Amino acid sequence: MKCPIDNTELVKEKYEDLVDIDTCGVCRGAWLDKGELEKIQDTTLNDYKSELGKLPDYVNKAYAKAFAKTKPYINCPVCDTEMEKREYAYCSQVLIDSCIKGHGVWLDKNELQSLEIFYEKMTIEANEANNIKKGFLAGLLDSIK
Repeated sequence: MKCPIDNTELVKEKYEDLVDIDTCGVCRGAWLDKGELEKIQDTTLNDYKSELGKLPDYVNKAYAKAFAKTKPYINCPVCDTEMEKREYAYCSQVLIDSCIKGHGVWLDKNELQSLEIFYEKMTIEANEANNIKKGFLAGLLDSIK
């Protein structure tokens, strides 16, 4: 399979000791087949604790996203169909290239790590919100008794 950016042969690489992804040695991008990004998100082998404590750099992320929108569209390395550009999860500020036929996604250099950090932050925030909700409901129940 060829890199959709520079036509270099992609190399299979084990990511987080779990998923075989296809990477480009030149541009450092990665092709993830359907379902592989979800498998990566379900694991926590990479330690991003230092990143999770930092305030997000919204300005540079917005700039990077806007810049990514100006890049030419690329074709899916599996079916050669033009891929769509879309923001992952509508609030990650990471623009990914996604095969419209569902073969997978292309992630430019560092986008996979950015998505992992984003997903971990969202998971932590969701757990905290659930704990607050449970505490609130338990307090209501106690006041009724």
